[in-house]
Amino acid sequence: MSGRALGWLMLLWAVSTGIGCRIVVNVFRLHAPAPQSPVVASVWERGRLVARAFLSRVGDTDQRFDADRSSHPYGTLVYETIVGEGPVPRWPEAALALSFVPGHDGVAATLGNRTEILTPDDLLSAQAYDKGIEIPGLGVRAGIDVPIVFALLSERFGTAVDDVSEHAHLSRVRVVRSLPHAPDSREITPVTMTTDDVHEGALAAAHYLSRGVDEDGRFRYLVDAPTNRLLAGYDWPRHAGATLFLAQMAGLTHEAELSWAALRAAGLLRDHAMVQCGSGACIGSDSVVDIGSTALSVLAFVEIANAKLDAGYRLLVPALTAFLRAEQRPDGEFMHLYDRAAGRAIDTQLLYYTGEAALALSRAHSLLGDERDLQSANRALAHLVSVGWTFFGSRYYFGEEHWTCLAMDDLWDRAPNRQALDFCLRWHAYGRHLQYRAGDSPFDSDGAYGFGPVLTPRLTPVASRSEAVIATLDAARRAGVARDQLNELEDQARKSLANLLRHQFRPGPEHLFADPAAVAGAMPASEVDWGLRVDFAQHTGSALLRWMQDVTPR
Repeated sequence: MSGRALGWLMLLWAVSTGIGCRIVVNVFRLHAPAPQSPVVASVWERGRLVARAFLSRVGDTDQRFDADRSSHPYGTLVYETIVGEGPVPRWPEAALALSFVPGHDGVAATLGNRTEILTPDDLLSAQAYDKGIEIPGLGVRAGIDVPIVFALLSERFGTAVDDVSEHAHLSRVRVVRSLPHAPDSREITPVTMTTDDVHEGALAAAHYLSRGVDEDGRFRYLVDAPTNRLLAGYDWPRHAGATLFLAQMAGLTHEAELSWAALRAAGLLRDHAMVQCGSGACIGSDSVVDIGSTALSVLAFVEIANAKLDAGYRLLVPALTAFLRAEQRPDGEFMHLYDRAAGRAIDTQLLYYTGEAALALSRAHSLLGDERDLQSANRALAHLVSVGWTFFGSRYYFGEEHWTCLAMDDLWDRAPNRQALDFCLRWHAYGRHLQYRAGDSPFDSDGAYGFGPVLTPRLTPVASRSEAVIATLDAARRAGVARDQLNELEDQARKSLANLLRHQFRPGPEHLFADPAAVAGAMPASEVDWGLRVDFAQHTGSALLRWMQDVTPR
């Protein structure tokens, strides 16, 4: 194809795309609601909808609704005022799923002469957002769960799901929620965030985790916040990471509750997950184990010894670090899996594990002084910031490198690596270009990270990157980095920490929780995905703790 033909083709594509976008905007944009659009009044009690009425305006009365309210004196009254409405495509299903802004848009359905509305609170309670489309390889989830929507509507209409899906007319409604009896609360922003805010957030995350440790030392690993139901799954690296954070907070606060929770969780690792792997010891319960479980367990055991919770845990560290060193290749990289039955390492690499191992070996050296651990940590860090990134485009793309920057900071006083510091400074500069500002998306995303206004920002990357930003800030200060770069790092961390504190369940939308006290202090996956995994609270708490220790006192 000639250059001239290609130019005309590109021009045709641009014009047709522009016309298509304009048509979509004109057809499907939100319009002002009709004058008769109702205000949805709801009463929620322990996470269940117990009364509902459609009122003309906030504060109106309805005889039946008032009677229902009086029978639930402990319920929470919520108004959801419709401020916009618009059509949605019915086909394909993916287009329908992607037509609603999570947490802001509800579904209005008309069947015959009757209309029912699923408000954002209804959909949050059912955890129906960000479930419609999933790209597993990229970890991307978006869109409303259409089958759940039709199931909820069939209950409201009292008819079959097929009747609703085939005959109901659907539209989206934008609402604004108000709780007339809610206490006034102060919004936490990067400017208003205080030392007390940070301390209370870290402590709340630790208390959430400690309440979830049972007598055997096992965490409530994954919890559905609306129902407080324990979901399936467990993971040794995340168990060890949560144990690490509990030990850190126990050492800071000297609270017996946190100390005992950390020791019970560590005891499960020591007594039921620590097994022989070659000439060393590793953490795992399957025939093939990963080095991440061992590395994070080393971090937890070192912290327990440092916090003087149980000095005996220092005796377990040498066998675990011997295993980590045995898994390291001559170039500094680690083989991330080990086949216990075959007695051999599997030379494959997974996200995070090399950085975790570098940090674990560095902390072990600080505790025990074994020079082999220091040398191994140095070689791992050098690999992460040099050879590991020699590919086309490496100057313009970075993965998840928070463990790398934590290891760089931890090693700085004993083995400073300027190349690693420069790497982390560049990574955070890259991250600032992906960090949302107020107004960049319809979500409360100021301080979060993402690639556009469509996807709901995930909160765990906000927390883990904040840990790394603060660690880099600490090392950069000691290295004499220019003041303007330090200010950029501090501002980046402040924005993210304020975002985390706004989304932490302290107390969160209590009216949608079956047991608000059980989930207090937890961190959701996003502002609409309320699955509560232990590492969400751990990374948030760890970031807040680092801010308290490395930034606030200065």
